[in-house]
Amino acid sequence: MRSMSELPHAGPSLSSREDGSNGFELRTYKPEEAARIYQELEVPNWAPWLRASPETLAKRAVVFPEGQIAIWKGKRPIASISLNRFNYDGNPDNLPTWDELAGYPSTYEETYDPNGNAVAMMSINIHPEFQGQGLTGDIITAVKTLRETLGIKHIMGSFRPSQFGDYSHDNPRANFTTYSHLKRPDRLPQDAWLRALTRNGMDVLRVDDFAMMVPDVSMEEFEEYRRTYFPEKWRKMRPDVWRCGQTGIWVVGRNGATYLEGNVWGILEDK
Repeated sequence: MRSMSELPHAGPSLSSREDGSNGFELRTYKPEEAARIYQELEVPNWAPWLRASPETLAKRAVVFPEGQIAIWKGKRPIASISLNRFNYDGNPDNLPTWDELAGYPSTYEETYDPNGNAVAMMSINIHPEFQGQGLTGDIITAVKTLRETLGIKHIMGSFRPSQFGDYSHDNPRANFTTYSHLKRPDRLPQDAWLRALTRNGMDVLRVDDFAMMVPDVSMEEFEEYRRTYFPEKWRKMRPDVWRCGQTGIWVVGRNGATYLEGNVWGILEDK
């Protein structure tokens, strides 16, 4: 497996935003840079039970180095994408869940296929300070360049409708599948993240209601999340079901809790 320290010709629009003294750079990140990726991008973007650890990020950079890409402003990572390579048989019904494709642990070491015909965008992170500046398009341009470099046919992803948590807080009876297909008057998705992806060429393949699961969380840890992670967004829906402001829900048992989350499988093809 060959490594790559920088993606040639990827993200050409970055050059138009260089500030001369501390410009933007798009390149793969190294295992020893995983801790910085974690602090700058995982922590501000993900709930604590969903963050990829520095050890997981570092291992991904060993398993599939070409697929772990970041945009840097000086020495600071401001956006990243994590890819895994797999084989897609053309039938959306056969696509795995996010958990199945990531493997356990979610380092890709058990699931990465060096001869796969597809890459899955497993996680895209934009630092909150830099959201709305077109970095999603730069990231996707880099992935398209990588597709050409490695001879990959499909760019895909198990995407997270990121605004469903807030939507379901205001609409307690909200259905995830229905929400995933909601459109604005301009026919673009209501969800901002799905809308951004659609503008970059994504077509929805199917909704996966059980894409991700975080099982066997102790009651002590669950209660700590409730107390410390945006406690105003938690709402008890039934004696054993909690919404938490995230895309998924918590199901509470006698001895612990499990987090369940749906995603939307999509494919990005050149139009």
